[in-house]
Amino acid sequence: MPRVALLCASLLCACGIRAAPTLLPPPFGPDPDKPEAARFFFPTGVAVDPSGSWLVVSNSNADRLYDAGAMYSLRIADLDKLAGTVPFPADKVVGAAITGNYTGPTVLAGGTAYAGSRDTNRLNAVALDAATGLLSCRQPGGASGGGPDCRGQSIDLKNAQVEGPFGIAAGRIRPPGAVADIDAIIVSAMVPRLDEIQSGVVISSSHLAALDQADPMRLLFSARVTDRLNGSGVGAGPMVFDDRSREAILSGCYTRFGSASAGGEPSTLKCGVATAGGINLLRFVPMDAGGSAAARLYDLGPQIRSTDTTGLALGSVDPTTGLRKLYMTTRFPDTVVRVALSANPAFAPVVEAVATISSQPSQVVVLQRPAGTSGSDLLAITGLATYETSTKAGKLILFDGALGRVVGQVDQIGDTPFAMAQFPPKLGETSAHLAVTLFGSCGVSLVDVPYDRPGSATMRATIGSCPQ
Repeated sequence: MPRVALLCASLLCACGIRAAPTLLPPPFGPDPDKPEAARFFFPTGVAVDPSGSWLVVSNSNADRLYDAGAMYSLRIADLDKLAGTVPFPADKVVGAAITGNYTGPTVLAGGTAYAGSRDTNRLNAVALDAATGLLSCRQPGGASGGGPDCRGQSIDLKNAQVEGPFGIAAGRIRPPGAVADIDAIIVSAMVPRLDEIQSGVVISSSHLAALDQADPMRLLFSARVTDRLNGSGVGAGPMVFDDRSREAILSGCYTRFGSASAGGEPSTLKCGVATAGGINLLRFVPMDAGGSAAARLYDLGPQIRSTDTTGLALGSVDPTTGLRKLYMTTRFPDTVVRVALSANPAFAPVVEAVATISSQPSQVVVLQRPAGTSGSDLLAITGLATYETSTKAGKLILFDGALGRVVGQVDQIGDTPFAMAQFPPKLGETSAHLAVTLFGSCGVSLVDVPYDRPGSATMRATIGSCPQ
């Protein structure tokens, strides 16, 4: 009997233990009964809707202070009134939704903002109302509505063998069996998939998935990008979609390895000379081939002397040669690489130029010009200040793709600038207007870049800061 009484007492104690509270991100928490005002917290992705009315920012929650991340929508007309260093305008957040952690680059396509969450292998899909700016969750079947917690409606990509989703792009494809083109969202894996372990050696592969924009819950297909025999099974970072060839182009290099510090569980690591033989693979995946796509792999490592590609951007097509420019940013060494792509897949990509820059680059975009105007490819590149310790020492580098050199630079932009989005250029405008996420500063900077005088680029405003 004493043992029975002791068991009952233990059960009563167990029933009295409360579960740990859920800490929601602002403006929903951390305590749902006393939510904090909205603010940026380690923002990564940023996107602008086609009308130029709304800016959508993805907060990655990288320090796991909360149990989730968040997306915000802000009215660009409100941001245009700001100048200098200003607090986050919490009262100007029009829409907000709860997402997963560790979000990466964000794509806004078909009225929905997409970003992968690497810790859960899920794709966040948050609908933007173009009229009101409100955010809601995409539902099965393609409908939108409900929220604000969109984690339950996120898409699990693990069944598509995409682990650690990061690279993301939108494109029009026609996979086998489709009777018409399909607007798709393409997501690639940063974390290689663990296939097996043989005598302590990790065997991995990497995949991408294509989903239907009309119903993001619908998986069109999954395709293998690298495996044990082709590309050593490495994962990718940046990805772009070439609408001319209908190919996904991937770069960057991540491996899985056995880690004693992780209890023998495989971990993820950026490639290096010791981990991947110094390779820098450029991968071309023909999306119209669907799940049977065979990636074409080209090792550019011997030419560009780097295994770490951080950004990709597609440039213009040469009207004489028909070659399209692909720009790559690399670290160690810190460079901008110009690659020529032929429309004929039988011809390998050609490295045309490699230029050294002064900072460790993150992302790169080719600035769009107003309709009816032309000029050489003008690139904007976010970069860390390599030899400075100031938390404001990040840079925005302006690079002329044709000249192959830096033509402008904005200093002291903030701590760890990362992703960029350009506001749609309007007729008659002489400058490009950019929003740049500041991962380390918990903010966003607004930068104006004159097309013909990029050396005169200025930072108009910096919004938000990390809590002290």
